[in-house]
Amino acid sequence: MDEMLAIILISTLFPAVGAAYILRTNGKTLNFAIIGGTVIYLASVVMIFGLLYGAKRFNMQANDLILLLPFGVAALFYWLLKGSKMGNE
Repeated sequence: MDEMLAIILISTLFPAVGAAYILRTNGKTLNFAIIGGTVIYLASVVMIFGLLYGAKRFNMQANDLILLLPFGVAALFYWLLKGSKMGNE
């Protein structure tokens, strides 16, 4: 496995596990927490690869665009889940 790919996959795993833990401790069901963590993990990986491939289009280095990832994931899921009552126990 390429070192860069391993770093991408492992580094996005930690925020997804943290989000799933926070969902579970805030009264969401176990299934909702697991699915939420999985969705965050997949969205992070897709956004990283999208930023890596889109770096040439923006005429920037990929390392600079990766710094935008946490803001993108946070904004996406805030917009999708604001005011949601889904998954409450």
